Amino acid sequence: MLLNKPQDYGIELTEGGRYRLRAAGEVCTFSGHSTQRGLAKLYTLSDAGSLLYVGIAQQPMASRLNFGFKASGKGGYHGYKWKALKQRLALSVWTANIDGKPAPLRELETVEAEVAFRCREQSGQWPAYQHEIHFHSSRPEHRAAAQRVYDHALSRRGLGL
Repeated sequence: MLLNKPQDYGIELTEGGRYRLRAAGEVCTFSGHSTQRGLAKLYTLSDAGSLLYVGIAQQPMASRLNFGFKASGKGGYHGYKWKALKQRLALSVWTANIDGKPAPLRELETVEAEVAFRCREQSGQWPAYQHEIHFHSSRPEHRAAAQRVYDHALSRRGLGL
């Protein structure tokens, strides 16, 4: 498995369950692989050297975030636990390839679980706003990818993006 370079954004959480994206200090929208429907994506939310959340999606990131922000509990899903935070956070969106083809969702679910485990193992706690995880047997390449994702998340700051 080969992780592609992440797309890095700042996400500013605002009133009313809304958010504003920034890249290189400018307000922006999602672009590139973050907009592709059907492409497996792993994303992290972090700030101040702390991983807050790791998730996966196959829909465009704007759709995934909007769903998580607008959920009200109808049907049992309340949305992101972190949606009430009023601050700027760091969002990274990752994709991966296997033998030159996009990695299937199950492969990124495996990395997702390993990232959460790395957080628990290295910080002593699970990601603060994690609410669900998909466990699958992992291989060394999943664990190596997870360490890269986790290290990247810790290196990012939400402010000043």
